[in-house]
Amino acid sequence: MKTSRNERTPQEIDDIQDRMGSMEELDFSDRKDERSGRVGDTRPEDELRDEYPPERVREAGKTGGEVNDHNPTLDDLSPETLYDETGARSPRERGEGLPNDKELSVVDEHTIGGGSGLDEAELGRVKPLDGKPWDASQSEADTELSDEELGMDEQTLSRDDPLDSARYKKPGSE
Repeated sequence: MKTSRNERTPQEIDDIQDRMGSMEELDFSDRKDERSGRVGDTRPEDELRDEYPPERVREAGKTGGEVNDHNPTLDDLSPETLYDETGARSPRERGEGLPNDKELSVVDEHTIGGGSGLDEAELGRVKPLDGKPWDASQSEADTELSDEELGMDEQTLSRDDPLDSARYKKPGSE
């Protein structure tokens, strides 16, 4: 006796799109590119005037300290212009009003950190990039400088003037 089975395969509930969120495919084709001309050609003035507002032209190349209100300009490499504070993951997404890095989630103790395996420091000790074995006792001696190596002898330390007063001395004088 044969039982009929549904030959249709059920659709996956958790596919790649659900796990990773929505993805936009990169399009490097020329079909969306309205520009014409060759590389290195100058663009017409009216086209540039339409693309860049007068405020952007006025502030071009300046930093926030150079403009009157001291706010960052669009040419600044400051956190205010580099980090998207809306929570949007792409220029076409609206965002939810909060930056992505301020959304907190509750995780258990096993998911905190880099997961399983060694961190950078541990991996550097076990398998150094230059192939030379690393010994903590030798390197600690290298990082701790003595008072003599720092130029701090007993005479220098016992003086009444501040230790950083060397900047007021003329070059070449002791």
